[in-house]
Amino acid sequence: MSDEDSRPVVYCCTIKQYREDYLLQNADIKLIVLTIITLNDGSWKVLELEDKVYASQIKVMFTDLSVLARYRENLVNLRWAHTAANGVDVFMKALRKDEPFPNFKLTKTPGALNASQITEYVIGHIIAYERKLFEAKEAQDKNKWNRDIYTNSRYIPSLTIGILGIGQIGQHLAKICKGFGLTVWGLSRRESSPENRCAYVDVFRTTERLNDLLENCDYICNVLPSTPETRDLLSGDVLKACSCKKSIFINVGRGDVIDEQSIVNAIKNGWLSGAVLDVFREEPLPSSSPFWNLPGVIVTPHVSGWSEAVSYTKKITDFFIDNYQRYTEGLPLKGVLDWSQGY
Repeated sequence: MSDEDSRPVVYCCTIKQYREDYLLQNADIKLIVLTIITLNDGSWKVLELEDKVYASQIKVMFTDLSVLARYRENLVNLRWAHTAANGVDVFMKALRKDEPFPNFKLTKTPGALNASQITEYVIGHIIAYERKLFEAKEAQDKNKWNRDIYTNSRYIPSLTIGILGIGQIGQHLAKICKGFGLTVWGLSRRESSPENRCAYVDVFRTTERLNDLLENCDYICNVLPSTPETRDLLSGDVLKACSCKKSIFINVGRGDVIDEQSIVNAIKNGWLSGAVLDVFREEPLPSSSPFWNLPGVIVTPHVSGWSEAVSYTKKITDFFIDNYQRYTEGLPLKGVLDWSQGY
């Protein structure tokens, strides 16, 4: 058997078929594609993974987290799984309280790969708010030439943004915000030495001084992952501190950083002047959610970091292909999840 033939087989199971297609067309990898079947009631299953004997043969996977979470107990000999996702809370939440962390390595797409899309999303909404694009569209719908809506518009370089989470995504966002002249505050779990700090953040705060950040920022943007430490970080009356500046809250991190009612209360009490929400505790967002019709709130379906562009698909799959080469050569993998941290 040749060296090429002896390399591990990759079992691919993802709802995004274009990723499978790219790997099949561009990767020098022996790939076996597993099919996700949608049932009449809207549920789904993977027939091959329902078979415990078949699943026990799998050692390497390129897969969605929902698949990995459902069939983790059948994948008894899995050594390495890769997901195109950046956040892994779908898998972490599936683990039972008494369940030990898996023995296999889980790698994920680094935040650096979708930082540009998320930054575009955040900056786009800031521009839309400050240049009154939503109001302009309303005036257009009424055939009305209305320049009065710009009377209270603000100068973007005079504003301050607080970024909760200064990882790869947060640092890129900070860089672009500085390009627009914004003053940038950054929140992290612990103090870092000056030489390790992001050069684009003007003021650093740790979670112990969260209120200080909330009181001083016109925009609050959450990019934190879902971990035990970040869940409900902003729940309750925490956002009351935003009443100093009537901040706008943008959430592109994870929905469980704050509960739904806390956002509703912050809007209704005037602590926030608006919210842009891309992530939620329950997804898809139920039609009964108050967010759909709450004044000042914009809802998008978890798409801030998403793209089906060929160039982005190439980035995601090339990262996996590089890791696969490292795996076959016995080198350390990139983007390995720290099970104890959850990211």
